[in-house]
Amino acid sequence: MNSAIKYHVAQLAKTITLLTCMGASMLGMSAANAALITGNMGVGGGYIASGGTDLSDATILELTSVLSTSGTGTLGTTVGLFTSGSVNNGSITINPFTSPQTNLFVIGGWQLDLSSLNIVDQTASILTMEGTGVLSGTGFEDTNAIWTFSAQNTGSSYSMMISAVPLPAAVWLFGSGLIGLIAISRRKTN
Repeated sequence: MNSAIKYHVAQLAKTITLLTCMGASMLGMSAANAALITGNMGVGGGYIASGGTDLSDATILELTSVLSTSGTGTLGTTVGLFTSGSVNNGSITINPFTSPQTNLFVIGGWQLDLSSLNIVDQTASILTMEGTGVLSGTGFEDTNAIWTFSAQNTGSSYSMMISAVPLPAAVWLFGSGLIGLIAISRRKTN
């Protein structure tokens, strides 16, 4: 291959690398318009179990109240100790779970939708569940979340921990690093 062709191939490779980086930057900027939700929040409240003789065979939980106990990250900016919320769609069919459970409750401007539910332990006096969901709030991008739920005695109180899992940020970081490594390896080969 003569030197003129080698020169043009090298220029083309540089241009493709530059355009790839610019495209990734623009995609990152459009995703950055709405920030991801971070942190976690603890909530608690009252509930009523039904569909069975006691908590061990209950099939439906009706959340009757929601009150925060803690908050960190962006969730902690509006949720702290004793922030009250509203239960909007608090009837949860737990066995079998009917997915998705949208608009479970709103607290401090944050809405929780349940995507999955797994019963970890269910006895006459204890119910423990875990699952995934989506947190949303005004000015923020919908963010994946994981949650755990614990209740004692039929029709008593519950506690729930919800943690935001901002996966897209990790994906962007990995993608940017990968593009950088490709650009460096191409420079070394030329």
